[in-house]
Amino acid sequence: MIDIDVARASRAAEQAAYAAGTHLQASRSRLAAVLVTQRDPEEVAEEIDRETLALIREVLAKAFPEHGFIGEESGFDDAWALHESQALWIVDALDGRINYQRGYPHYAVSIALVVEGEPHIGVVYDPSRNEFFGAIRGHGAVLNGERIECAWPRAPLDALAATVFPKPGNARMANYLGEFGRVVRGFGGVRRSGSMALEMAYLAAGRIDAFWQHDMGVWDVAAGLLLLRESGVHVEARDGRPLLLSRSLFACVPGLREPLLRLLNGAPG
Repeated sequence: MIDIDVARASRAAEQAAYAAGTHLQASRSRLAAVLVTQRDPEEVAEEIDRETLALIREVLAKAFPEHGFIGEESGFDDAWALHESQALWIVDALDGRINYQRGYPHYAVSIALVVEGEPHIGVVYDPSRNEFFGAIRGHGAVLNGERIECAWPRAPLDALAATVFPKPGNARMANYLGEFGRVVRGFGGVRRSGSMALEMAYLAAGRIDAFWQHDMGVWDVAAGLLLLRESGVHVEARDGRPLLLSRSLFACVPGLREPLLRLLNGAPG
């Protein structure tokens, strides 16, 4: 088993996240200029995303040149590689890219260090609000340096859930809309903001009480999963796969598992 200096790794992840957030905010002017340059806004956002990923990789490689690295562009979804790579940085440089592209201030940088298939470091940085969520395995989770924990259990009708919609053409859409309708009727409210990383961070910080999503990648899950675990949230894969490789998962505060699962599955009562 490889020995990781988690304190040093945490500092590197924090440095990379802040550098990435600074670049994202500074690059917003390029999107504002698309009317003048006549460039496609989506093309510009993708370009900024790639630049941000390269910046994160540069910071992490300088600190840990021996570690592996994957981002969303890698298309990585392989259980063997997750477990055989002793130390692997898993990164989503811009979670919520459509929000970023449109100027909707809800997007994040997500960075995790996975060692032999288990997240050891997880950070989610929201540059619009300057909120830094971080977790070290076995050491709890923080928001801007202050310890966070999930919310106290409450009845579903007093609880807030969150989700991320599938893309319009997704084959799962009809099933998902059924889930969404049942949760809307069974919970006090449902929020959808377009950033899985921030929804998971908000659940860890007690701002919401439950979350579910389908068809995510490992880069969407890795950092948020550690935040949830370290803040006391229950997380479960619905497809029987390991959590990091699950394509369908839900998470909730203690006490909400059964009512949430009944609503998602469409079970009576």
